[in-house]
Amino acid sequence: MTRIVLTAIFLILFNQTAWAHKCVLSGNTAAEITAYNSCKNDLATGAAGHEDQKLKEQIVALERENERLERRLLMLRERLLNLLRLTD
Repeated sequence: MTRIVLTAIFLILFNQTAWAHKCVLSGNTAAEITAYNSCKNDLATGAAGHEDQKLKEQIVALERENERLERRLLMLRERLLNLLRLTD
C-alpha cells in the first residue's frame, strides 16, 4: 500500500507534461501569430526560459530579504530618533 502511494506521488510530482511550456495561438492577428511563432522558435532553440527557474527563486528570496532588511532599517531609524529625543 505504501509503495502504491509513493509511486503515485512520484508520478504526480515528476510529470514532465505538467511543467511543459505550450505555445497557444490565441487569435489570427499579425501580433498574435508573431507571438506564437516567437514562442515556437524559443522552444526549438532552447531559449524558452525554462532554465531560469533557479534565478526566479533567487529573485524571490532576495526580494524577501530586501523587505526584511527594509523593516529592520525602519526599526533602527525609529530607535535612533527616540534616542535623539531623549538626549534633547
